[in-house]
Amino acid sequence: MDRPHGSGGPGRLRQFAWASVPIWSLSLLAFAPFLRLAVARRRTRDWVVFAGYLAASITVLVLASIAGPDDAASAIAGTLAIVLMGTGAVHAFVAFRPTPEDSGSLASEQALATARARIHRRRQARELAEHDPMLARDLGIGRPEVPHDYDDGGLVDVNHVPSDVLASCLALTPAESAAVIAARDQLGRFSSPEELSAYAQLPPDRVEALRDWMLFG
Repeated sequence: MDRPHGSGGPGRLRQFAWASVPIWSLSLLAFAPFLRLAVARRRTRDWVVFAGYLAASITVLVLASIAGPDDAASAIAGTLAIVLMGTGAVHAFVAFRPTPEDSGSLASEQALATARARIHRRRQARELAEHDPMLARDLGIGRPEVPHDYDDGGLVDVNHVPSDVLASCLALTPAESAAVIAARDQLGRFSSPEELSAYAQLPPDRVEALRDWMLFG
């Protein structure tokens, strides 16, 4: 996963990349980082800054195109280009510095991506358990208390795990875990969340909230 901007990851690379534009373009694209900021922020002062750098870049280009090898226009163009390269690079470096908001936004995106990936892994593991129970047992699907390498996204096989796993992985209370174990011992196994709710006397909404994590192997 990408690291948050504030930790020196993509945000820092982005900062250096934009700051380098005025230098490698020899000042001719010094306006580009500020165009990017103006478009993103939509603030008047950012458009004014962009316009200033654009005018300076155009001035350098015009002077360089009309200047001879030894006249004053050539010297002015060279000096202005150097100043624009240095000023633009420093200004862009400061303007694109990572912020806490950047880190928070990226962290949220990462959390969302992680949650979606775990849901996808649970679905895959559930399908595997339904179509190939023997392989599922070998992989330890739904058995977090058993050492295994396969990532099942956090599934819990209600018919086989001990009470402490019900408590730690499904957040059942000690009383709820004991009720599930007692009902399971009496029935032999549960076949569905509805049966679990009925025989272990768990509220239907409580069971429904845990449906995505439960497996009935």
